[in-house]
Amino acid sequence: MEFKSKILEIEKCFDERNLFQIMKFEKPKDFSFESGQFVMISSDDFKLRDNPEQLKWSSFSIASSPFQKYIELCIRILDSNGFTHHLSSKNKGDKINFKGPFGNFKLNKEFKEIAFVALGTGIAPMISMIKTLLHENNGKPMHLFYGFRNRCCFLYHEELMELQKNHKNFKLDFIPSDPEQDWDVPKGYVQSLIEKAVFSVSKKEVDFYMCGPPKALEALNEFLIEQNFSKEKIHYEKWG
Repeated sequence: MEFKSKILEIEKCFDERNLFQIMKFEKPKDFSFESGQFVMISSDDFKLRDNPEQLKWSSFSIASSPFQKYIELCIRILDSNGFTHHLSSKNKGDKINFKGPFGNFKLNKEFKEIAFVALGTGIAPMISMIKTLLHENNGKPMHLFYGFRNRCCFLYHEELMELQKNHKNFKLDFIPSDPEQDWDVPKGYVQSLIEKAVFSVSKKEVDFYMCGPPKALEALNEFLIEQNFSKEKIHYEKWG
């Protein structure tokens, strides 16, 4: 499906090293997707450098859930002349081109316990899945392990804390790799969180869904297998 969508809302989070935008767009009545899928977007005023007649299309995981009335994207703005930098100049009411949905990174809801692992903006498909399961009142245990750089990179912080507060079957563990000096929290990587975690079922019965940079996910995949989690129950979506 291809359509134009108006920007409804833009939320920015930034510090001296990072800039993120959480953008909400109008959702057409006939647009449907499953949590975990992605869309491709473009802007009429941004073309391919080597072919100025064609639009530059970029892919982003959908952070909203199917039951919500808008499409939400979580975007890291890179310090360059690329497409994400161009998006940072957009305002509420501007229109963006959409294609999709795409992808086979979808939930298998026949699980006993599920563990989500998000790295940076890899939180996007994870929070979509989490909100979907909680909305459906699944009731099965869910655990999110979230790794990021610093306080600014703790995307959806308030929403995740609220979800944990309101849903007994959802637990959040997070860890920054380079926290600010005034933030008194342990630092490190998600592997240390998973090592300490207590699951309600055996390791072989836990389903893992992960999203983040390819090299980090490859290392995590090896780590989980070494920790005796089931290779067949590890699912992940890479972004470069």
